[in-house]
Amino acid sequence: ERLSVVEIGAGTGGTTASVLPALQHACSHYMFTDVSEVFLSRARRTFAQHDRFMRYELLNIDADTRLQGFASSEYDVLIATNVLHATPNIRSTLRNCHALLRPGGLLIVNEALATSAVVQMTFGMTDGWWLFAEACDPERIGQGSPLLSWRQWQSLLLDSGFHHAHCMQG
Repeated sequence: ERLSVVEIGAGTGGTTASVLPALQHACSHYMFTDVSEVFLSRARRTFAQHDRFMRYELLNIDADTRLQGFASSEYDVLIATNVLHATPNIRSTLRNCHALLRPGGLLIVNEALATSAVVQMTFGMTDGWWLFAEACDPERIGQGSPLLSWRQWQSLLLDSGFHHAHCMQG
């Protein structure tokens, strides 16, 4: 059976470009999503050679995905690279991710686990970095950045319906 894949917050397509060579023959379709139409337009041009199975849609993963035209339990794999931390409510975000996946589906999250002065200076000037504080996300109250520790991720993933969580650090 061929895989159905969704990438959340795919942005400039860096992750897409690195995983497509491995997935192109295994995918029935690959859904490239972002909150910006600009990124979707660029991706359509960048990945035009994959039009056979690539789709492009707007998606705000912090909001109910069904209200945005996405069916529940539709995907085998969900990929999210450095995007989930940038949502106002991480618990809601993870529930929405879980809703997109079929039973036994795989969530692949690539996120930094700690901040640094350089990261704070670089991303701290962007609006998205502070969404969690403005929304008073109960999971991150008092934190100086939206990044979560591995223990926080593990607990939230299990609470959100994911049965196993594994951390790979490089």
